[in-house]
Amino acid sequence: MTFLIVFICCAAELTYMSFEPFRKGQWIGFWHRWVANELGLRKWLGSSSFVVSLLVPCFLTALLFGHVLIDSTLLSMIAGIAILLFCSGPGDIAREIDSYTDSYLDEEGELPPPENANFLSVVSANDLDPDGPYMRAVAIQANDRLFAPAFWFAVLGPVGALLFRMSSALRSILDSSSAEHGLIERLYNILIWLPARLLGVALGLAGTLGPVIRVLREHDYGLSGSATLLADASIAALERHEHDDPGRGDEHIAAIISMFSLVKRGFVVWLVVLALLAAAGLV
Repeated sequence: MTFLIVFICCAAELTYMSFEPFRKGQWIGFWHRWVANELGLRKWLGSSSFVVSLLVPCFLTALLFGHVLIDSTLLSMIAGIAILLFCSGPGDIAREIDSYTDSYLDEEGELPPPENANFLSVVSANDLDPDGPYMRAVAIQANDRLFAPAFWFAVLGPVGALLFRMSSALRSILDSSSAEHGLIERLYNILIWLPARLLGVALGLAGTLGPVIRVLREHDYGLSGSATLLADASIAALERHEHDDPGRGDEHIAAIISMFSLVKRGFVVWLVVLALLAAAGLV
């Protein structure tokens, strides 16, 4: 059932279906502030109050799937799809890329500013290749928005996906100068470390593996460099100079679409792996 849930959600996310209104994450910030301030846990627990914010929803989710829905395969599957779709995102990367490319073409080749590309927000625009930040951002956002939640769903079930989603949301909500942010940043880095490397390998298998292996060897094993490693691996896997022009007549658009196509093929690689694990009864 895990494979089927992940497959359905990945297929929905990598097409142009929109679930963004369904998964607005404001409640995570409201919930944490209520726990920390209204209940006064920040006073008693200090910067560790976010642990309660994480554990309570995760415990309730485990209770729901472990006791309430355990006797109904259909309801468990529907609830699992809902949880994973909610924990993905919050934005719809396929629709954002499509919207960006349409806007770019409407501007007749004028490169829109980075802030007009929502999927670009995680990458600096300072790159020798003007298309580089856009291509790197596609891989990083695909990992953060979909692959990592799906990975933790496959490993820990709905609780794993929710834990990743909440840590990612709190990381962006909390004041970057606070002790809480430092702790949640560390938790997020732990949760993103393995998915980033697994997706990098998948991109290599779907593209060119040799350069990706070199990138993996060159990067250290620290927790804070996962995004940079994945970005470098995605460029190495694509071999930028060989990407195919999808027929829209523009190299910038071709670069972005080629990277997104590579990401889709990388997802297929791991869906095949997950299917084999499911067939062996391991997930």
